[in-house]
Amino acid sequence: MKNIILILFFSLLSFSAYAVNDFKCTVKDAVNLENNGTLNHKSDLVSGYLGKEFVVNRRTGVITGAGISNVMSGKMPTVYDYLPNENGYKVVTLYTPNNTIDYLQINQYSNGKEKPFFFKGTFGEMLSGTCVVF
Repeated sequence: MKNIILILFFSLLSFSAYAVNDFKCTVKDAVNLENNGTLNHKSDLVSGYLGKEFVVNRRTGVITGAGISNVMSGKMPTVYDYLPNENGYKVVTLYTPNNTIDYLQINQYSNGKEKPFFFKGTFGEMLSGTCVVF
């Protein structure tokens, strides 16, 4: 009986050590790149993003919420999470055949609970704000 309890304890301990927490992000600024090279805060494309929240699955990089989808056309994002305390967390989604890209960067190396993020969407929208691990 004692061995069973020890096995169960270590199994639970090892499972929790490998659990990956996702990011919950809040959009604090949104702009759109205009044809004249300026950034527009008031375009119809970005006006609805302010204050919205989305979740990033840390393992897969899939974004859900705030009207953002980085799995259009069935494409799955690629996660770059190497040396997160130095490089941050990055997700790139490449859509073919037009070769458009979504890019998300979360500076998880920043001090404090809230980590700044930057998102560049396929249609020229650029969002920034903060994320927390949850």
